[in-house]
Amino acid sequence: MTEPTRLGKYEIERVIGKGAMGVVYKARDPHIERAVAIKTVRKDVLDADLAASFLARFRNEARAAGRLSHPNIIGVYEYGEADDIAYIAMEYVDGTGLREYLNRKARFEFNQIVAILTQLLAALDFAHAQGVVHRDIKPANLILTSAGTLKVADFGIARVDASNLTMTGMVMGTPSYMAPEQCQGLPSDHRADLFSVGVVLYELLTGVKPFDGSIESIAYRICHGDVRPPSSLAQVSFPPAIDGLVATALAKRPEDRFQHARAFHFALRLAAGDAAPPPGGETTVMNLADVKLQAAAAHTFDDALLATAERQLVRFVGPMARILVRQAAAHAQDARALYALLADHIDDAKERERFARLGVPEASGSRPATQPTAASRSGTRSIGALPTAGTRTRAPRPLEQSFVDRTTARLAVYLGPIARVVARKAAQQAHDCDEFVRLVAEHIGTQERDTFLRDVEAPDKPEK
Repeated sequence: MTEPTRLGKYEIERVIGKGAMGVVYKARDPHIERAVAIKTVRKDVLDADLAASFLARFRNEARAAGRLSHPNIIGVYEYGEADDIAYIAMEYVDGTGLREYLNRKARFEFNQIVAILTQLLAALDFAHAQGVVHRDIKPANLILTSAGTLKVADFGIARVDASNLTMTGMVMGTPSYMAPEQCQGLPSDHRADLFSVGVVLYELLTGVKPFDGSIESIAYRICHGDVRPPSSLAQVSFPPAIDGLVATALAKRPEDRFQHARAFHFALRLAAGDAAPPPGGETTVMNLADVKLQAAAAHTFDDALLATAERQLVRFVGPMARILVRQAAAHAQDARALYALLADHIDDAKERERFARLGVPEASGSRPATQPTAASRSGTRSIGALPTAGTRTRAPRPLEQSFVDRTTARLAVYLGPIARVVARKAAQQAHDCDEFVRLVAEHIGTQERDTFLRDVEAPDKPEK
């Protein structure tokens, strides 16, 4: 599909992101010379049975965020429809997602963590007072500007007052950050947001999520498991009272948690002591220049890319794929080199060339362009740490309906009702399980894609 040059009055400048059913653009409002972000949904690709529900959710995002004018919430300016595209025009924020900081192993000082939480709780206190519950608070939806101001984004599954868009029994949100009542499909209110804030706080303090693993194990641990005190895993120094604060935020029963964002903030200030900002005054900001990031070597790869590469390679080399991918990642300077190095372990020349092209944007739509290196064409081993003698090529496993159904169930956690449409179309295009998983995973944001890929049963897992 050709990218539009204009939507309503807005002049499209460039693509800044892609999602399951649409694209996010940076655009310009020529009337007032203002940069905006345009979030779109293509109505023509929606399943007829689900189009009304999905578009209602999309309008709900505009309705939810549009009534919220707060310095820590991304502002929404307009909802509109043009031809086969529905769109939301919103505030353009020049910043970085908190998820990206965490992926880079950022080490925030405790006072910086308090500043982040202070702004997040201020935003939620305001939203909840307006009858809006976000229901998907997570690092990917928290944007930090270079000045240290936090902005809450994506009210796509928010509940507005008594809205019937999301009902009891429908599980929506992101697995690791859901409250127990969300995991069980029970009615939830603003206290579910505060549970999610507790999860974010835990991850900022320790560098790990309190609940991780497969979807099933995450849900069980959220509802029934105990969480280790953050002080036992902490990568920063903080007052002992923070352990108790986190325990209250992550209480299983809503009535045992903080009952309001303001109460959470008050408890945070008491526990933080001197690290807490003074009450009142302007929005709390922080200096991000002091945030310690893991050295950004040219060969640092997102876990989602590595998981995808492993899944694509496993059909050729079997269980050795995981080791080979990690070794190649330590040598490659970018995705193109990564795929060229991995292609070197495939004996069949045509398959080797095809695999190397997965790093080309024309082939994958998302990776840097390249051609197979001389090493991959000549058969010279570039990784060297692990011999491949005796490795045998595995035949792709045929795509079976049972696998499609299991994958669709997991995909629904990330995409909601649209998962069924995405899976059906992918199943029509895919030649095997591996290709099917790759196609559906492309519809999940990079922040959650690696979790999804770990969750899905390996298509060529040997039968017992």
